[in-house]
Amino acid sequence: MAGITLSADEIKAAPPEVRRWLEHEVLRALGLAPAAPAAPHPLVGCNPEEARDLLALIQRMPPVVRVFWELAREGASVAVHGMRAFRTADIQRHVALPEPGQVIECLDVLTSALRRVRGDLEAAFYAVDDQGHCLVAEATMHSIMRLWQEIMAHGEIRQADDVGVA
Repeated sequence: MAGITLSADEIKAAPPEVRRWLEHEVLRALGLAPAAPAAPHPLVGCNPEEARDLLALIQRMPPVVRVFWELAREGASVAVHGMRAFRTADIQRHVALPEPGQVIECLDVLTSALRRVRGDLEAAFYAVDDQGHCLVAEATMHSIMRLWQEIMAHGEIRQADDVGVA
């Protein structure tokens, strides 16, 4: 076992993903890591085709599209029981939304889109835990990431630029 000592200034100067990792490790060591949410329905894992269909439904709603792309940021999340936990405050800051509740509103729009795509009025796209983490299925994060990579590989950046994502 090895130990390391970091000053508060060193931690503050670290990249965001390192600070998140440190936070997760400290919480895990203390037994306070984010627990799986008690969602009324299990979170639905979207496949790449469903992610594309979601994007098609939300493409005229720039804030929702930005939140959608945030959910592809592997380095901005922590794996928790087959899900990905994102800090809603980080999402809010990255997509430049003035109010924290607007992140939830965007996630609610994504839930409605998923329910429409799936034809399942009970489908749960996300959950929020009591520590301010937004949880999505691991498969959903990977599908959104794959869609982003596909768009970039095929030069479809014009469409992403039209909605303010670059």
